[in-house]
Amino acid sequence: MTTKDSLWTMDHKKRKLDSSKEESVSVVMDGCSPMDDEHKDNISQEVNKNAPSKHKKRRWNPRQKKKQNKSPKPSSSSNEDDNNNNNDNDHRNDIDNNGNNNKSWKERNKERDQVHPGSYANAEMRKIWGISLPELDESNTHSSSVSSSHDITATATATDDTPDTSTDNQNTKLPKRKVALLLQFIGTNYTGMQINEGKRTIQAEIELALYKAGMLTRANFGFPKKYSWSNSARTDKGVHACAQVCSVKILLPTMDLDQVRERINDELPEDVNVGDVVQVPRSFCARTQRDRVGYQYMLPSFALKGREEWRDVWKKMVVNGVGGVGSGEKDGGMESGKKQEKEEQEENEEVNGVSGRQVLTTTEMEALRETMRGYRVSQDTLDRLKEALETYTGTHKFHNYTRGKKWDDPSSSRYIVSFEVQDLLVDEHGIEWIPTMVVGQSFLLHQIRKMMCMAMDVARGATSLNVMKESFGDVSININTAPAQGLSLDMSYYEYFNKRQNASEPLDWHSDKTSPRHLRWKKFKEEKVMKHIMEEEWTQGNFLSYMQLQENHIQRGNYERSL
Repeated sequence: MTTKDSLWTMDHKKRKLDSSKEESVSVVMDGCSPMDDEHKDNISQEVNKNAPSKHKKRRWNPRQKKKQNKSPKPSSSSNEDDNNNNNDNDHRNDIDNNGNNNKSWKERNKERDQVHPGSYANAEMRKIWGISLPELDESNTHSSSVSSSHDITATATATDDTPDTSTDNQNTKLPKRKVALLLQFIGTNYTGMQINEGKRTIQAEIELALYKAGMLTRANFGFPKKYSWSNSARTDKGVHACAQVCSVKILLPTMDLDQVRERINDELPEDVNVGDVVQVPRSFCARTQRDRVGYQYMLPSFALKGREEWRDVWKKMVVNGVGGVGSGEKDGGMESGKKQEKEEQEENEEVNGVSGRQVLTTTEMEALRETMRGYRVSQDTLDRLKEALETYTGTHKFHNYTRGKKWDDPSSSRYIVSFEVQDLLVDEHGIEWIPTMVVGQSFLLHQIRKMMCMAMDVARGATSLNVMKESFGDVSININTAPAQGLSLDMSYYEYFNKRQNASEPLDWHSDKTSPRHLRWKKFKEEKVMKHIMEEEWTQGNFLSYMQLQENHIQRGNYERSL
């Protein structure tokens, strides 16, 4: 074989190898003996090993593994091993008869997803509170109640041709955006912020207003998770708010957020208001991204009267033929107070320390009002109050200022940024009021109201500042709860979120004193919340009743026993 022929043979075999990587290679050089079969096999294996595969390598699929795990385990019977497909089909049929488990996890979750029992999408809630939604009520004539998202979706489909506020035919055309709502409300007629079965709540009212305004679809109405509801804080029964923030995904009928705000307010009751609407990123959460929160607590100055001063007041009333049940007199005041405080604890301390009951008679209430009109707190008492409130600042263990917490529980630690006394004011009835402001990262259940109870007792000499300091330690102290009527959520802060997002519309309602959003917040606070607190005390006497119960609380030695 010539050299030219040899080179042609090698080139031809090289091209053949590139087109088919599985062929063996045989190299024959002029003047050399051909390779034996063993050497050919070695070279062929080496080439095939380094050559890329015709097919791409399969990637691991976790879903495929899940499906394999879902299949029934083969038993020891050889017949079942030989008929796996038939056994799988039989097994799936059995599950379907027992509970439709053969459906996908999304379908199963959808079936388990029920209308929240505290939402007005629930027919029972509408019946309790007299809410009329014709497009939903009509469907209930054929069924007992709307209980699932499937029912609501079916209702929407069946009544799409009927003109109503939900405008489902137009929902697909409306942009869906996540917004932050600045909520303002008077909490007297509600059992708190959080949606609750059988109770009238702020969250349920907001959801209903969004639905009526066409910003929630019927399929999402009653399912807070579907529209990503979150609120910055939970307020107790009777507590008010000037700056409660909630985040929610809604349909925007217009990109003018002022018009959106007005449209929501048109569907809300008079004691609930949306002060501002701000568009936020989809990842925003009103609860987790809040930095701090501020609460205002207003107390009448007569709540700082010393124990001897209160005894003198009751003695004068007895002399004048009014009263006689205060300060633990023998005619039942002490026993009434003990029974009342026991009921108060059993009822979760819901309202104001007196559980909404009338501790004082109408005659006693009227006499006390007239006595307290001209009372003004002394500067020494006010200074003691300021000192007591300042003691709370920093990080402390507040296990004695809530329920169900122990000293070694890490969750009982809270950081208080500031606790200050603001300018005093006098209402139209002549009662002097002391506004206080506390700012912290977060608060425990009833923490602020119990902090106020302790600070008030320190200021009026009912206990000492040392007892307050020891309450942060490994001791157990029974601290009473001040009335809820004086508490309001004043401001929510999102400073870190504003810096990180660098948004043109930050979540800031306190820095710019001339902005329309701040002026709306200030107007609601001064004309609605503060005036309501003052008027409510004049008509109901919550703090007057509280002072009588607190005297009984102190007489039982709740402070001294813990030392």
